[in-house]
Amino acid sequence: MRAILDRLRFRRWGKWILAGGVAMALLGTISVEATSRSSFCNSCHIMEPYYTSWKHSAHKDVECVQCHISPGVDNFIAAKLNGLGQVVDDVLHRTSTKPSASVSQLSCTRSGCHSVETLEKKTIDNGRFKFDHAKHLGAKHLGVEISCGTCHSHVKGDEHFEVNTTVCITCHLLDGATGGTETVSGRETKVIYLTVRSNGAGHPAPAESGNGEKTPPAACTACHDPPRGEIEFQGLKFDHAQFLAFGASCESCHQGVTAVPPPIEDGRCLECHTFGVERVLESKEMHKVHTLGHHKIECSSCHGNVRHGPHVQTASLESFDCNRCHVDQHRVQRDTYFNLGENHHGSPESQPVSPMFLAHVDCTGCHTKQRPVSVKPDSGASVMAAEPAACNQCHQAGFGEKMIPLWQKTTHGLYDQVEAGLRVAESGGANAEALERVRKLLNLVKTDGSWGVHNPRYTQLLLEQARDVLAGERAKKEGTP
Repeated sequence: MRAILDRLRFRRWGKWILAGGVAMALLGTISVEATSRSSFCNSCHIMEPYYTSWKHSAHKDVECVQCHISPGVDNFIAAKLNGLGQVVDDVLHRTSTKPSASVSQLSCTRSGCHSVETLEKKTIDNGRFKFDHAKHLGAKHLGVEISCGTCHSHVKGDEHFEVNTTVCITCHLLDGATGGTETVSGRETKVIYLTVRSNGAGHPAPAESGNGEKTPPAACTACHDPPRGEIEFQGLKFDHAQFLAFGASCESCHQGVTAVPPPIEDGRCLECHTFGVERVLESKEMHKVHTLGHHKIECSSCHGNVRHGPHVQTASLESFDCNRCHVDQHRVQRDTYFNLGENHHGSPESQPVSPMFLAHVDCTGCHTKQRPVSVKPDSGASVMAAEPAACNQCHQAGFGEKMIPLWQKTTHGLYDQVEAGLRVAESGGANAEALERVRKLLNLVKTDGSWGVHNPRYTQLLLEQARDVLAGERAKKEGTP
């Protein structure tokens, strides 16, 4: 009798267990199916702009999970469990306003999407730039293994999955990471500096290292072809083919088309980590960690947006670098003021340093009076000239009017004395090397032009050295010590 009752009880509970299992399987299937629809992604409020951009993208007919979940059952289960945690976070309002997502190359090349064979045959030339997939897929540079997501990523709010052209610049045009320090918000901060690679003429073959890594070419024609036909810009007609036929390089006209990369400082690292660049890895290892990790880090997250193109060159035209032509225009005056010349004897500690320099007074402290350029008065150019009244900003009134004539009178007197002695020594057949030394010292004082005002003690020392050289030559001739 008990056996019959136990069997009936098991059948009763067995039905509930079976019904529960079927219900769970059915609910799970419905849940998986519902959460795999792109419309479900938009149920989270932070996904609204991304969902909108997806609806207007080239992938609008592809479900989100097809890209954001890599092929394979294990990847699918892991993604669903992670999604369950995200649902809980959303209910508890713990979601970030900027979600992080990655798209694996396995998703791009899965069955029914893009194939590697097709991509390798695909080249792009839209008139602005040209691109060959075969030269990039699978290539490595500085630890970065180039995949679809390296160039194609979400870099704009209204474009869901577009080409990030900053990546091209980072690989092709940047070079040489060097470390340094600079003061940021009153404290010394470690930074990493990048430089712009010099563009090579023509289209040289990229160098290949022993481990299969290639250095991307820096030649302009690696990414761009010159414009075809005659173009007109602000009334100027120009044909690139004509100048290229002469062998002219792109840089002869297009200088400064790549802006100086912004330094990588602690703040960039601290956006994701609890430490900064003081724990930076070697370049290749750093790139591997950030490009092959669980979540892809955009190049611009660390390197910033490196500007490249005509708009950069236009900006650079507004601030010409005068030093390219006017080299060391005021070198003598600067060296006299700073006492940087190599024309004195003795240890650096014993040399006179201008008190004005020690007080951090720069050229504009004394050169306050605007006057026309005398050599080209019709040009409209002017310079800031020094005037005695400028001394009154720091010294007692009348200090400049009193001291400047005194310094200049003393300097002129000593200069005239040495110059007269030089003429006598030249007529007496003194040592040529000694005479050249005296001429050089006199020329420094004359070229400086301030006649002692820039650095009175230093100017006097130079003239005294010249006088001593002449005295030494005179003593040799007379045979006296």
